Amino acid sequence: MRITDAIHLQAAENPDKTALVVDQRRLTYRELGEAINEAACELLDLMDSFNNEGDTRVGFLLDNSVEFVQYFLAATGLGLCSALFDPKWADANIETVLEECKPSILIVGLDFLPRITSISDSAGIIVIDENTAEQAIAGNRGSAVHTPVSDSPDRSRLHSISAEDSLFYMGFTSGTTGTPKGFLRAQRSWIESFRRAREAFGLSAADHVLGTGPLVHSLTIYAAIQTLYLGGTFYLQRKFEPAQALDLLHTYPISHIYLVPTIFEALYHTAHSRYSSFVPSQVSTLITTGDKWTPESKQKAAQIFPLAGIYEFYGASELSFVTVLDPAGNLARPDSIGKPFNGVEVSIRKPDGTEAEEGEVGQIYIRSGMIFSGYFKNDEETKRVIHGEWATVGDLAKRDSEGFLYMVGRSKNMIISGGLNIYPEEVEKALLTMEQIEEAVAAGLPDAYWGQKLVALIKLKAGAEISDQEILAFCRNQLASYKCPKAILRVDSFPYTNSGKISRTSVHDWLTGRGG
Repeated sequence: MRITDAIHLQAAENPDKTALVVDQRRLTYRELGEAINEAACELLDLMDSFNNEGDTRVGFLLDNSVEFVQYFLAATGLGLCSALFDPKWADANIETVLEECKPSILIVGLDFLPRITSISDSAGIIVIDENTAEQAIAGNRGSAVHTPVSDSPDRSRLHSISAEDSLFYMGFTSGTTGTPKGFLRAQRSWIESFRRAREAFGLSAADHVLGTGPLVHSLTIYAAIQTLYLGGTFYLQRKFEPAQALDLLHTYPISHIYLVPTIFEALYHTAHSRYSSFVPSQVSTLITTGDKWTPESKQKAAQIFPLAGIYEFYGASELSFVTVLDPAGNLARPDSIGKPFNGVEVSIRKPDGTEAEEGEVGQIYIRSGMIFSGYFKNDEETKRVIHGEWATVGDLAKRDSEGFLYMVGRSKNMIISGGLNIYPEEVEKALLTMEQIEEAVAAGLPDAYWGQKLVALIKLKAGAEISDQEILAFCRNQLASYKCPKAILRVDSFPYTNSGKISRTSVHDWLTGRGG
């Protein structure tokens, strides 16, 4: 079954069930199915008008909206590949990616239209006025003449075009510098991941799921399509606002929330500032990825979501799901990243390619039906990740006697100081156990003697005070001597990637004097 087949089946069997809620807009499954068909006919008309044949890509430059989901699913049903461009990118990044990707059709928010300079004159453009949710305007780049959507779309043209093996989604690796790198997904890989997520997280058609991020990020678009594929109800804000998100939790029977730790912290602080008592007891599940949750954050989660189990999963855009730490695992091994998902084989390999023993650090390789199809027009980078049936993104971990995995770091982040390997994530983990420290990054500064001198950049919590000597003394009690920072650098803020993580590239550039 293809992705859109499942959604059209829901439209036939449960037509009046709510499928999608974006701010004040609500679509039933019947309405969503009709909207997908209408959008598909419009895409076909544009393809005919501009003689688009063969490898057709549909670019998206939109904020969250009903239309985003509508056109994404329409393109999926037609076997087209949707490339999702992040409005937070710099104009130069957008121009570069458009030039490289060359979408045959571009779906763009009206507010972002002035930023489009590199689209081909022969490409079709659909402009969405997200502020009024008015009907889209269709046309081409070189003409002011607009082609309206047909009043009676010819649904006979919507035959079975796409297949499970078709490439339907191009996401992009995030970053604050450099050109974003496109990664490709086939429908089959997502359908397999839907099945594995349903098993791991206990998902069903009865779920009411809140997404908290932008649809251009893989976590949120995945959560949306997965929920609709399974027949649940998906809730989304056009732009995430913690106060409005809490209002949604008051108003709707939301049972599951997809979020990252930084989003939870925003919800927590807003809840405490707005309410004397806030306990949305209907929330049963928090599904989270990205940075590892701190014990403090988990305690906070228990305060405002007392009945919710936390499911932390480790994965990557290229690998999809790898491991999950479920509520039972959170009690037994809270420092771990859990155990492999069903259907995922994990191999931890030493530099010589042999399997690491229990407790030994090695590079994670995985084999599953959820691995990506490669990077767009970048065979060299694809070969770095895909090795036959196995794939790796360079993450390093170790395994205990019960099969739990523990993340050590990324091979590309490794610091070599005095000939010894240091994983900055291990140093940062120790620093973040200090109650005064809010954020920390360990980095290697070029040094004539050490090769790289280990330094720690720290941001203190509001009102906190602690001396460098106290921090270094703490490190000496927690870490091997060669893993202790040689210097402490205090900062007021860190640069972040578009997915909300601290940008190590920008930190490194700043340290070496090449950044801003």
